[in-house]
Amino acid sequence: MAKTAFVTGGTGFIGINLIELLVNEGWDLTALHRPASNLTYLKRFPIKLAEGSITDRESLDRAIPEGTDVVFHVAGDTSFWSKNNARQNATNVDGTRNMVEAAASKEVGTFVHTSSNSAWGRVKGTVSEETPREGKDSWINYERTKHLGELEALKGVELGMKVVVLNPGDVVGPYDANTWGQLFFLLRDHALPAVPPGKLSVTHVHDVVRAHLSAVTKGRSGERYIVAGKDCDTADFVAEVARMSGVKAPRKAPAWVLKLFSYVSVMIAAVTGKEPDVTPEIAAVTSESGTSFSSDKAIRELDYRIQPMTVAVKDNYDWLVKEGLLAEPG
Repeated sequence: MAKTAFVTGGTGFIGINLIELLVNEGWDLTALHRPASNLTYLKRFPIKLAEGSITDRESLDRAIPEGTDVVFHVAGDTSFWSKNNARQNATNVDGTRNMVEAAASKEVGTFVHTSSNSAWGRVKGTVSEETPREGKDSWINYERTKHLGELEALKGVELGMKVVVLNPGDVVGPYDANTWGQLFFLLRDHALPAVPPGKLSVTHVHDVVRAHLSAVTKGRSGERYIVAGKDCDTADFVAEVARMSGVKAPRKAPAWVLKLFSYVSVMIAAVTGKEPDVTPEIAAVTSESGTSFSSDKAIRELDYRIQPMTVAVKDNYDWLVKEGLLAEPG
C-alpha cells in the first residue's frame, strides 16, 4: 500500500521537485495550494489538490486527509526585502505553528520540516548541527523567521509526531526561475552590476528532495540535518551561470559596490512599488564569506550525496530552456 503524504509549498521550487520524486516513488499525495496559486506544474502530476493556506488553521483542518502518514512542510516565504517582513513572519513562524498543530490533530506520524542553513544567522567558521544558532538575533528577517520556524516545528515532538528538520544550502536546479535561477535573467538583461566577493554552498535540488525522502525512514526525531553543497566563490557560481547562458559575467567588485546598488534599488522601489532585484539583505548574504556548512551528519545518517555546482547550474539552465523561459545562446 502506498504511503500517503501531504505537501505544503508544492507550487514552489523545492516543493515541485519533491512532488515529482514522491510520485515517481509511488506515493499517494495531496498538495496544498492557495486560491490564487499557479497550478501549471502541479497539474502535470497525478496528485490530489487541496485549497487552503498555512496562515489559515481552519483551512488546514479541512485540507489534510485523515490517515496521512507524512507531512512535508516545504512552504515558506523566501523574501529578502524588509517591506515583506510582516507577511514573512505570518508564513514562516505562525504558518509553521498552524501546520504542526493541524498535523498532530490528524494523528500524522511524521513531520518533515524544510528550513534553511540561514537559521544559523550571522555565524562564522565551520557550522554543524551542534553550532549554536544566532538566527533569532539577525537583522535579516528571513534568517530570523527560519530560526523561529524550526522551534515551532520541533514542538511537534511533544505532540506525538516524529519531527525531522532539514537545513538546505543555496538550492539550485530545475523548476527555479525566481530564486537563484533569477541570475540567468539578471545576466541576460545586464541587470547585475557586479559580483560580490562572497561564498555560496550551492546545493542541487535533487539532492535536497532525496534527503526529504530519506528523513522519513532514516532521520531521527527531533534532529536537524544540514543538507548543503560544496563551498564555492559567488564569482565562480555567477561565471558558470554566465557561461551556460553565453553571456559575459560581471566583474568581481568589493562588497560595498553591491551594497550601495542595493540601497539605490530600494529607494527606487519605494517610488515604483516594484520589488528590487537586489536588496541590502541580498547584498549581505551574497557578499558573505568565512562560513562553511558541514553535511557530514546527513551523509552518515540520511545517505546524503552532493552533486557538483556545475551540474545544478546546467540542470537549472536546461529546465529554463525547455520551458521556453530562456532562449539558448545563438
